[in-house]
Order: sequence, then structure tokens, then C-alpha cells
Amino acid sequence: MGIGHRATELIQIEGFFLSIAWIAIALRLYVRAFIIRAFGWDDGWMLFAQLMHTVNSTCAIGGALTGTGRLTKDLTSGSMMMALRFWWICYFSFCLCMIGAKVSVGLSLLRYTPTSYKVFRCVTHTVIYTSVVMGLIYGFLATFQCKPVQFFWTRALGEKGTCISMDVIIASTYAMSAIFAVCDFGFALLPIFLIKGLNMSRNQKFALVPILGMACIASSAVIVRLAYVPTFRDPEFLYATVPIATWSEVEMSLAITAGSLPTLRPLYRVAARKFSWKTNFFSARRSGHVSRATLTIGGTAINRKEAGYISCSESERKIVHVESGEFVLENQSPIAGAKFMGITKATLVHIDYEDGHKI
Repeated sequence: MGIGHRATELIQIEGFFLSIAWIAIALRLYVRAFIIRAFGWDDGWMLFAQLMHTVNSTCAIGGALTGTGRLTKDLTSGSMMMALRFWWICYFSFCLCMIGAKVSVGLSLLRYTPTSYKVFRCVTHTVIYTSVVMGLIYGFLATFQCKPVQFFWTRALGEKGTCISMDVIIASTYAMSAIFAVCDFGFALLPIFLIKGLNMSRNQKFALVPILGMACIASSAVIVRLAYVPTFRDPEFLYATVPIATWSEVEMSLAITAGSLPTLRPLYRVAARKFSWKTNFFSARRSGHVSRATLTIGGTAINRKEAGYISCSESERKIVHVESGEFVLENQSPIAGAKFMGITKATLVHIDYEDGHKI
């Protein structure tokens, strides 16, 4: 007898989405390590998330080969024990994967958020800490739900032990899913308010729309999975919980892919230069606001024209604030009358690094 169509579909889905995530993370690491040479903590956390994603997918595939997706009557006690053991590993690896992905996205947002945007930075820190705490709580609860721990899978062999009520696991799963969904939507919406002050063209802002939308799609996978949470209490656990495993895989893959796509812009520019593509759609240049003022100092009138903009440097991981001004000097002597004396220009630059220092 084969493994069945549900197990086969699970293996195909796991393999497909794991491959997509590895392509995204490989391109991200190539850009960070070899193109802009600015590998940072956010990249390390995303790599950690992908490694945990790989562990989770490998165990899910192992479970499908040994018993996940099949009814109890079609399994031996040994194969059921192996499938349940794979399921047990998937609990904590999933939590670690989502924690890594959310910390990575949060650190990336903090890098692009000027230190003066205290509210946004506070919200981002709150989302990061909330994701980490909730993920760890759920991970430890699911991992140590049975006493002894191995009773989670040895019960298939008829061994003795106890487990906490499945209602507790279901309630905590609902809570974790809801918090993760809110965090995902928060990370998707925060950049909309941030890019208004960044050195980006309108075309580039439009280009960010599908990237931000993908983060919302990852949240949608969480919402869809909620409909299958009650299957945890189904007597045919390995057969009934396949949709949970499927949508958990989709959530992990989309979270990692969506978190990696914004870092691939330098790769597009390299390809554009090589293949002579037009790059103005992703142009980052934007002129700042212009204001005029007339100041009088003693007997000299100064006509002032100001311009300012903010730029983000991915390669050097800093935010540059530039304010420049052109001064038209006129001699306002009551004897000689107004007389043009020349033009001078002054530029003031503030640089905010990731650690909050300014020069």
C-alpha cells in the first residue's frame, strides 16, 4: 500500500514552497554578502528562520512517508510512533522559524526608520518582542505538553503517560495565530507611513505595493489555518491535521520570501546594467521640498532657497539627511542701492547609523 494521496500532496507542497524560500534566501545572501557587502543581523535572523523552516519541512515530509495523512487502521504502531515524533519536532521548529522571520523583518524596518521617528521605532520594537515571547510560550507549551515528553509519540506503543488537555493547545494555537497575524499586518502597514519621508520616487513606492501585499498574504495563510485548528482533538490525529501542516508550510515560506524580496533591489540594478534594462522605474532619486524666505541681517538682504531630502544607504547601513540652501547676496547700502554681490551655497548633512549615533 502506498502513502496515500493526502501524504503525497503534503510532500509536494512542502517541497515546492521550501524550494521557493531557498531561492529567495539564496538571492538575499548573495546580494548582502557579495554585491553590497553589508551582511547584517537581519540577514542572519532570516537565514536562521530558513534553517528552521528546512527542519520543519524535512520532518513534515518524513512524517508523510511514515504515517501522516493516513488512518490508524492503515498504520503499524511503529510507523505511527515515527510520524508522531516528526509532528512533535515540527511544533518547536515552526515557532523558531516564525520568530526568526519576524525579528529579521523588524530589524530591517528599524534600519530604515530614522531615529527621530520614535513612535514607529517603539511600535516596531513592540511587535518584535511580542512575536518572540508568544512564539516561545507556544513552542515550550507544545513541546512539553506530555509527561514524560516522549509520551507524545510512545503512546502509539501503548506506554503510560499524561498530556495536558487538548483544549489548552487549541486555545494557545488560536492566540498565537491571532498575534502573528496582527504582527504581519503591522509589518506590512508600517512601511507605508515610512516611505513618505524617504528618498524614493513615486514609481519605486508603487513597486513596493506587491511586496507589502505579500506580507498580508502570509497573514492570510494564518487566518485560513485557523479553520483547521479544531482537528487537533480528532481521534485520527495524523489524518485530520494535514491541512494544518500544509498551511503552516505556506505561512513559513511566504514570510521568508516576503521578508527577502525588499533586499533584492541591488540585484535588479546589476542585472539592468548587464542587460541594458531601463531602471528609472526603480529610481531612488526624489527632489525635496522647496521653500523661499527673505532674511535681513544688518544692511544685507539674503534671498534663501532651501531643499532637503532623506536617503537610505543599504551598503553602509545608515540614513542620510541632507539639507542644502542657495543664498543670493545683495548689498542694501542706502548710498549705493541694491547691488548683486554673488551666490553662495551651504549643505548640512546628518548621518544616522543603526545604533542611533549621529554625526
